[in-house]
Amino acid sequence: MATIAYGDFEEKLELVKCFLNDSREMLDAVEPQIIAMEEKALTVGEIDEAILNAIFRLFHSLKGSASFLDLQTIISVTHEAETLLEIFRSGRAVIKPAHVDLLIRTTDYIRNILDVVEQQLSDEGYEESAGEIIADFKKTIVNVLEDQEQAADGQLAPRLPEEKTAAEAAAAAEAIENMPGANCGDPGIEITPEILKHFVEESNELLDEAESTLLALEKAPGDQESAIAACRAFHSLKGNAGFLGYSGIEEISRCGENLLGQIKEQKKDCDPVDVSFLLIAIDIIREGVRQVEAGSAPELPGKQEVCAYLEKLTAGTAAGGAQKEKNGGEKGGKAVKETAAANGQENIAAGEAEYEAREKQTGAGGQQAIRIDLDKLDKLLDLVGELVISEAMVANNPDLKGLQLDRFEKAVLQLDKITRDIQEVAMSMRMIPLSGTFRKMKRLVRDLAHKAGKKVSLNITGEETEVDKTIIEQISDPLVHLIRNAVDHGLESVDERLAAGKPETGLVTLEAKHSAGEVWIIVEDDGRGLDREKIIKKGIERGLISSENREMKDEEVWKMIFEPGFSTTEIISSISGRGVGMDVVKRNIEKLRGKIDVRSRPGAGAMFAVRIPLTLAIIEGMVVKVGANRYTIPINSIKESLQPRAGQITRTPGGLEIVSIRGELLPVIRLHHLYQVKTECLDLEEGILIVVENDEKKCCLFVDEVIGQQQIVIKGLSSYLGRVQGISGCAILGDGDISMILDINDLIINAGEVKR
Repeated sequence: MATIAYGDFEEKLELVKCFLNDSREMLDAVEPQIIAMEEKALTVGEIDEAILNAIFRLFHSLKGSASFLDLQTIISVTHEAETLLEIFRSGRAVIKPAHVDLLIRTTDYIRNILDVVEQQLSDEGYEESAGEIIADFKKTIVNVLEDQEQAADGQLAPRLPEEKTAAEAAAAAEAIENMPGANCGDPGIEITPEILKHFVEESNELLDEAESTLLALEKAPGDQESAIAACRAFHSLKGNAGFLGYSGIEEISRCGENLLGQIKEQKKDCDPVDVSFLLIAIDIIREGVRQVEAGSAPELPGKQEVCAYLEKLTAGTAAGGAQKEKNGGEKGGKAVKETAAANGQENIAAGEAEYEAREKQTGAGGQQAIRIDLDKLDKLLDLVGELVISEAMVANNPDLKGLQLDRFEKAVLQLDKITRDIQEVAMSMRMIPLSGTFRKMKRLVRDLAHKAGKKVSLNITGEETEVDKTIIEQISDPLVHLIRNAVDHGLESVDERLAAGKPETGLVTLEAKHSAGEVWIIVEDDGRGLDREKIIKKGIERGLISSENREMKDEEVWKMIFEPGFSTTEIISSISGRGVGMDVVKRNIEKLRGKIDVRSRPGAGAMFAVRIPLTLAIIEGMVVKVGANRYTIPINSIKESLQPRAGQITRTPGGLEIVSIRGELLPVIRLHHLYQVKTECLDLEEGILIVVENDEKKCCLFVDEVIGQQQIVIKGLSSYLGRVQGISGCAILGDGDISMILDINDLIINAGEVKR
C-alpha cells in the first residue's frame, strides 16, 4: 500500500475522505462540460476555449490532489488526459466524438479507482488497467498529431499503422511531453468566474496550510512532514498560478518550493531566516491572490528582492552577508520589508495589524464554506425536531391551564419564533441544488442517443433549485427512467422527424422549479407523444381495462403505462422494452410522498411532471380527533372540510357510505371503525368530513373534530409493528401524546373496502 506522508491512521482517513469528496465533485463537474464541448464542436465547428480550459484545469487539479496522496494510477491517467487536452488548447487539432468517448471513459475509470481508494487507501494493483487507457491516449495523441501534420502539409498520407514500433511510439510520446507550453500556463487564457473562484479559494487554503506548516517547522526544524507539506503547498500554488498565467505568483512560489525542496531532502538545515523569508513570500502571494479576487492582475512589488534572497538561501551563497543574515534573521526580513515599502507596498510583510485587517476583510467580504459530515447534519435536524416538540410541550403544558401568565406567553411566542428560525436554518443546511443530478443526465442522453442512432439535445433549466439531500439521492433513478423513456420511446428517428417537418435533432427538456411548497421536476420531449390507441390496445390485452372503455379520459389512459410489465415496444433493446421502468418511477416517487402527472399531444411530444415535497423530515399537518385518539393529515392532501346534511348521505346495499358534494359522489371512511376506536360521535351529521385527494382520487375521512394545523416532525414506526393500513408514520404532539400520520394514498386505494 502506498504510504501517505502523515501521522496516524485517523489522519490518513480524513485526508483520503477529503480527497474523495473533492475528486467526485470534480468528476461530476467535468463530465457535463466534456459533453458541452463536444456539442459546441459539432454544431459550430470549433472548440469553446472557456469550456476546454475549465476541463483542463479540472483534470490538472485532480492530478495535483492525487499527487498529494501519491496515487500513481490516477496521476498517470490524468496526466495523459492533460496532454491530449493541451493539444486541443493549442489549437492544433479539432476534437471528435472518439476523443470525447476516451475522456468520458477516463472519468468512469477514475470513479471506479476512487471506490478502490476508499476501501484500501491506495490505488495500487490497477496499473495494468490504467496502462490500457494510457496506451489508448498515446495512440490517440500520435494520430491527432499526425493528422495535424498532414493537414498542414496538404498531404493525404495514411494514418499511423497499428504495427508502429514501441520505440517510435515512445519517441512520439516524448515529443508530446516536450511540446512548448504543454506544462505551463497560457498567458492568453480566458479566466471564467468559475476558474477564478476556484483559484482564489484553493490558493487561500494552500497559503494557510503553508503558513501553519512553516510555523511548525520553525519550532521543530527537523520535522520532515512539515517540510513536505509546505513544499507541496508551494508546488500547488506554482502550478495553479502558472496555468492561469500569473507569472509573478508562479515565480515566487517556485523560489519558495526550491528552498523547501532543499530542506525536505535534508540538503539544508531549516533556520529562522528561511522561515522568515518564506513567510514574507506567503504574504506577497496572498496580496496577489487578493488582487485577483478583486478582478485585477496581480502586481507584486517586492517580489524580485524576496526571490533573490530565497535563491541565495537555496544555493547557500547569500552574497554580501549570508552568515550575517543567519545571525540576524530579523534584520534581513526588515530589509526586504523596507524595500517593499519603498515600492508602495508597506503592508506586504507579515505583521499583527496586517493579519487582523485580513481577517476582518475575509469576515466581511467573501463567502466561506466548510465541509460537514452528513451524519452530523442528520443529528442536528433530529435535535431540532426534538426542540420543536419540546417547545410545543412547554407551551401546551396542562399544568399551566387557567393561569394568567402574560409574560410567560410573550416568552413562548419569542421561543416559537426562534425555534422556527433554527428549524429553517437547519433544514436549509441539508438543501442542495439539483445541478449535480441534472448534469449527470447530459452523459445519459449522449449515450442513449448514440445507442438509438438519434440526434438529441438536452435543455436544462432551473438546476439551481434546491431540495433536501435525502430526496436528491432518491430522485436520480426515476429521472434516469423518464429520460430513457423520452429518448427511446418519445423521440423519433432522424428520418421520421424530417418527414414530419421537424428538426432532425430531438429536444428533451429537464426543468425544476418550486411551486406551493413542492418541487416540480419536469421531463418533456418534442417527439411523437403517447400513442393512445396503442396503450388502450395493450391494456385490453393485459386485462387492465375492458374493450368498452375506449372512451376513457386521457389521464386514465396514461396511468396504464405505470403498471408493472406494461410496454408498447415490440422490440426489446438494451435501452427499454421490458416494461420495468415506469412502474419503478411511480413506486419511487410515491415513496417520496410525491405525485407524477402526464400530459401528451399527438405529434408534439409528452411531458412528465414529478411533484415532490421539499423535505421528508417535517410536514405541515392538520391534527384531528377521533375518540380519545388524535391523527395527523398532511395538509397538502386536504381539499376541504364540512359538516354534512342528512340529504347528502347515501348508503349502498353493500354497506358503503357515500356523500354527495356539489354533484360529486365520494366514499366515506370512518376512522373510528377502521382503527377500532371508541367514540360517541357516530352520526355523520354530528362530526366533520375532511375531503382528501391523492392522484386525482378523493374520499372523505369522518372525524370527531379538527384540532388545528401544526408543523409535524415525522417519526418512523418501529419495525416490530409491521405495516399498518393507512399509517405512514407518527409524531409527538406538544403535550407528549402520539399522533399517527395518515397515509392518504393507502386510504383512498382501500376506500371501497372500508364499510360501516
